Amino acid sequence: MNLLRYNTKFNISKMNYINLFELTKAIINGGHIDQIQLISTVDREKVFNKIYKNKPELKEIGKFYITNAPIEEENWSKIQRNDKKNILKLYSKLKKSISLEKVISELTKYKAKYQNVPAIYNYLSIAYNKVNQTKKYCESLYETIEKFPDYVFGKVSLSEYYLNNNEYTKIPLLLDNKFEITQHFPIGTEVFHLSAVRGFYFITGRYFAKTGKIEMAYKSYFLLSDLDNSHETTEILGEEILSYELSIYNKKLKKHTKKKKLTQEQKAANTQYEKLGRKW
Repeated sequence: MNLLRYNTKFNISKMNYINLFELTKAIINGGHIDQIQLISTVDREKVFNKIYKNKPELKEIGKFYITNAPIEEENWSKIQRNDKKNILKLYSKLKKSISLEKVISELTKYKAKYQNVPAIYNYLSIAYNKVNQTKKYCESLYETIEKFPDYVFGKVSLSEYYLNNNEYTKIPLLLDNKFEITQHFPIGTEVFHLSAVRGFYFITGRYFAKTGKIEMAYKSYFLLSDLDNSHETTEILGEEILSYELSIYNKKLKKHTKKKKLTQEQKAANTQYEKLGRKW
């Protein structure tokens, strides 16, 4: 089993971690901003030192291994082999958005047959969302959490719903203020599946970016980036972090304008930021 060792690990910050020269240059040049390149200028050690200084007790909580090998949930392992194979085929179609109405119909049958398998409930939630059945999507999300309160994918899916609907202040209660994946599994669990890690730190990173806890947002981003810096989740989180950094940059620029006359470069940066801000 190929394992990746990851050591991760809280405070609202009002500082830029992205190199200000590079950020200013990117704004002045206009056009597409390369968030991967800009975030690569961030000093990881500086970020983690800030986190550990404020919450040293979290230093050990974020140590775990990541694997892409199958990790079967107990009730999933009890499904008949042929049914399991069919459900996985349905999930494959779901990811590719193929025959979604049929996928929903089949998953509904399997849900009735295997009422204690949380993955089936989660697949149904995703399917309802893909076909824009909002009411059923929400009902399915809440049903999954109510029936399987410890199911991490259920928490991730509902958290993503909260984030996308500007209800992210509900996330701390949903996660019981536990923002490390190790806190959502039995004590002693050291190995976590790649999909669980990616989903969990994607939603926690976005939550931290939206609430200004930028060090923790960066911590999540670093993990996702180490897994795959071109993955959709990494890019989305990177964009939200960059949006935060740009807002801090603009506040500093405006504060600076009150104290002294702007140079031509600063004026250009300010103009480009205003244009850029309308895009974010």
